[in-house]
Amino acid sequence: MKIRIGGILDLSTVDYPEHVTFMLFCSGCNFRCPFCQNASLVSFNSGGEIDLEVVEERIQANIGFLDALGFTGGEPTLQPKPVIALCEWAKARGLKTFLNTNGSNPQFIDEMVGRGLIDYVAMDVKAPFKKEAYGHVAGLRGDVLKVMADIRKSIAVCERTGLPLEIRTTIVPTLIDDEKSIREIVEAIRGYGIYVLQEFSPSDDVPDETLRKVKPPDRESLIKLAKTALEAGVKEVYIRTRNGGMELIST
Repeated sequence: MKIRIGGILDLSTVDYPEHVTFMLFCSGCNFRCPFCQNASLVSFNSGGEIDLEVVEERIQANIGFLDALGFTGGEPTLQPKPVIALCEWAKARGLKTFLNTNGSNPQFIDEMVGRGLIDYVAMDVKAPFKKEAYGHVAGLRGDVLKVMADIRKSIAVCERTGLPLEIRTTIVPTLIDDEKSIREIVEAIRGYGIYVLQEFSPSDDVPDETLRKVKPPDRESLIKLAKTALEAGVKEVYIRTRNGGMELIST
């Protein structure tokens, strides 16, 4: 069996909190976010195919330093069979497993939980659950209402099963950076999981050329939005920046 990936990070300390994780960057995504910072992985033909045995050998070579195996992208749930196979292999060797997802495949998450193959989920909630807003920020075409419903179902799966969940919103100036949007997101997601507001970092790879020159949000702006989230009802809120990493914000 093969998996299509755009890259590997042998030892990550920033993706799965308090764990050293072997990260696979899976190719292909069903979203077209204009601010995507892994835009080179959006195409289903990006990257290259690699045998699972090769991945397993590379994990084994680092296993003395590792706590977990993680998947990001792109959207890993679009390659369910190899992801499940690698999770089975990792769990048999005492590693935890981590999934970074856009939340559009609740059936996959439910299956992973049912088979005991997932330990932590980081899920992007990109905008308020309104058709126009979510469609714009996520670059969606087609049935946006179904996508939003599936994301809600994914959150519900985590809550129902007790699966640890980190919900993330990337703060992108001029696109998604206002208190009203954060309040509306919180109204939809409060009640389960932690909430992370993460810094957008512009680069020449960002699909929307107008966003490549946008100034990243400063720490003070992120803290202000985090306090808005706390006031709106989320119990545990963090900000994530390139320089400061994860910071817990309190009132």
